[in-house]
Amino acid sequence: MDTFVENLQKRLMPIGKKIADIKYLSALGATFQILLPVILLGSFACLGAFLDIPWWQNFVKATGLVTLFMTIQSLTLSIIALYIAIILPYQYASKLGMDPISTSIISFMTFLLITPHELYKNIHTQWLGYSGLFTVMLLTLFVVQFTKFLRDRKIYLHMPEGVPPIVEEAFASLIPALFCAIIAVAIETVLSKTSFGSIHQIIYSVIQTPLKGIGLSYPAYLLVQILTTLVMFCGIHGNSIFSIISPLTLAASAENLKAFSAGLQPPNIITDSFSVLCQPGGIGGTFGLAFLMAFTAKSKRLKTLGRISAVPAIFGINEPLLFGIPILLNPLLFIPYILNPIICTTISYFSIALGITPRLNGVIVNWTMPPIISGILAQGVQTALLQVMLIIITTLVWFPFFKIVDKQALAEEENAEFQGEASF
Repeated sequence: MDTFVENLQKRLMPIGKKIADIKYLSALGATFQILLPVILLGSFACLGAFLDIPWWQNFVKATGLVTLFMTIQSLTLSIIALYIAIILPYQYASKLGMDPISTSIISFMTFLLITPHELYKNIHTQWLGYSGLFTVMLLTLFVVQFTKFLRDRKIYLHMPEGVPPIVEEAFASLIPALFCAIIAVAIETVLSKTSFGSIHQIIYSVIQTPLKGIGLSYPAYLLVQILTTLVMFCGIHGNSIFSIISPLTLAASAENLKAFSAGLQPPNIITDSFSVLCQPGGIGGTFGLAFLMAFTAKSKRLKTLGRISAVPAIFGINEPLLFGIPILLNPLLFIPYILNPIICTTISYFSIALGITPRLNGVIVNWTMPPIISGILAQGVQTALLQVMLIIITTLVWFPFFKIVDKQALAEEENAEFQGEASF
């Protein structure tokens, strides 16, 4: 295993270093880590509000805690794009040697102007969350680079000598802000009169259109799982993909439940609850990774993150891992992240198709339900045992890649300690 890890590291580390040298991706990674407290708070609030256990739901509703949890979740994870629209341009501008505050303000303003809104009333909040995340990422790249383009060519208002730097910077930002505002308003106005409605919707339409009309065959469902994982890797929440086939899976669940209740063989292999088999611990199958980090990591940062992430992972919430390591846009972790859903979907489908595991009974299991319990609810003990096997397999897939990242993080920590001692 050590030899395999070393060989894998030799092949992947140069690629990872080249990508890490890309300032935009570096800024994106820094942004996710800065926002980790917001993401963690939102994750636990989401768990508290939607944990599908009857006695817990009765308790939080009776005490009013459900409102508190949902308020926290709605103002953290549900508007995560809004946070990133502020932090990402700041980080990216800093890495390019630009004034980060003024650039961040211009980019944030552009994001608000390009987002659908009702004048003096509200902004469409659906685009302030995961749905608007990819737009924020593209917009930041454009605005910061466009501002740098104008600055490098000295296309800005020049102030006489003796003017305080803060005033000079404010006037220097006026021209880039004006151009960005005009472009954003023009795009928003034009698109609002089309069937798309907004640039956000165009991005989703480009992703979703090829998926319309697909069925629930193994190749079609596997494609959905792959695309779900890919778009999440790029920062778009996978729910945007699954929402397209939800009507199909819900209908399949209803058919299975009707047959099961009548004592007949359920007709469908894939139902809504089939997803509890495909991504244990959240998108990318990160259940085992959280526990590897919590109990075997040598890096203090990864061990701490693993311990924090272990409980949410039990309930299918893995944002702390996605943003904290980070997994998103991390080339070293792309292979296990995309491979695990493929393995789990394939094993699960053919296990049911070949009769090794019975078909799911049609009961719709909430996505926050822990493995084993969700398997028992979806079919019985046999499905729960299948989940255990899938968790073991996904953990083994993560292991060599986790070792690489852990070694890298440990080296960074030791280097930081050495530099601190040297400066002292």
